Amino acid sequence: MFTHKNLLAALCGVAILLVLSACGGSSSDTNNAETVTGSGTDSGTGSGSTADCDTPATELSSAFLEFVAAPNVTVVLSEDGCSVALESAGKPDHTSSYWDADNASGLYVEPEDATLFATQRSPGDIEDYTNDFDLTVSVSPQLASTPSATPLGAIGIALSGAPIFNDSEGNGDVSLGVIQGFDRNGAHTGPQTYHYHLEPKAISYDDDALVGIMADGFFIFGRRCYATGGYPTDLDESNGHSTVTLYTGSGEEDAEYHYHVSTEQYLNGDYYLIFPGNFQGTPSEIN
Repeated sequence: MFTHKNLLAALCGVAILLVLSACGGSSSDTNNAETVTGSGTDSGTGSGSTADCDTPATELSSAFLEFVAAPNVTVVLSEDGCSVALESAGKPDHTSSYWDADNASGLYVEPEDATLFATQRSPGDIEDYTNDFDLTVSVSPQLASTPSATPLGAIGIALSGAPIFNDSEGNGDVSLGVIQGFDRNGAHTGPQTYHYHLEPKAISYDDDALVGIMADGFFIFGRRCYATGGYPTDLDESNGHSTVTLYTGSGEEDAEYHYHVSTEQYLNGDYYLIFPGNFQGTPSEIN
């Protein structure tokens, strides 16, 4: 198992541009990896800024290796080792009923209830949209003094490459009628992108798997807690807490703040919202 203590060497082997002196290479040795300048000037605000960075690159969470391995997400560590940039075109790497039914992608699957889905589905197919989601976060995000509300639109990037949305639509909370138009991963299209509102079963289903990263730099996991194997009982209002994870050491000093998919059933059904709370860190913009 990778931990943050051996991540630096691992990332050098997967085409991420680290601090050159640490990797012992030059920019010509990277496989088309881009450099994030570390200035923070084009990276949104808050935790995306590299100002006053005190954390060396060797402390980067090895959870980022999961994103590196994902086919639809690009991960780049800044030259100064203070921030990490993630980029995705927003198209998932798993099957969905929102891929074109002609199945040119090879990922289209029939909906569970074809008649209901045809009535309730959102317009558009995944192939219809061209997106570029960019998120830059601190390698060591911190809890903010006060939580902040999530906006409509992308509030995180899932391991699949598709964006994470909150529990709202443009006209209010996600309703049962809207859910009836979701695919098997609690997702649909609109506006102009495929995105998740509910637990994405292709990534995590009633487990402790890594789901994605939120705009404030904190990771989000499935409904279960890695530290105990059960459902966490000490979550805050944003379904977050500090414990060890699969990507940390096992000591109390290794505990890291992170979020979980909501463990509460939504609308009395087998529906679990990904993120119905507030950001507990300072979010960066997802451009």
